[in-house]
Amino acid sequence: MKKLLLLLITITTFLNVSYASFPVMDVMQNEVIQIDDEEPNTGGLLFAVLSVLLSLLSVLFVFLFIGNGFSHNGNPFPYLLLTISSVFATIFSAKEAKKRGVNRSTSFIGISILIIYFLLIKFLIFN
Repeated sequence: MKKLLLLLITITTFLNVSYASFPVMDVMQNEVIQIDDEEPNTGGLLFAVLSVLLSLLSVLFVFLFIGNGFSHNGNPFPYLLLTISSVFATIFSAKEAKKRGVNRSTSFIGISILIIYFLLIKFLIFN
């Protein structure tokens, strides 16, 4: 009988003591975080600089294309592909710079370098 009574006291003590040690709330607290969509877009200047660098790289590829075309065993085809891809990358990065908030004149510097260079090549080669 003593053992049964001691067992009931022990079980009752464990039931009263073994609750969670952190506070439990009946009501859940929710915080609403609102993100503004009108944050200024960043990275536009990076794309403008990338546009200028890609346009200068395409000028280099045009020189390599012409040089390999004039050489005896030259293969100008890879440089033609590199020129075309860098021209498209210049146009893409200029449009992306414009989309990210850079003013129009800054974003199209790379494209204007390409236009001036290709007009110069046209007048030098075909005249």
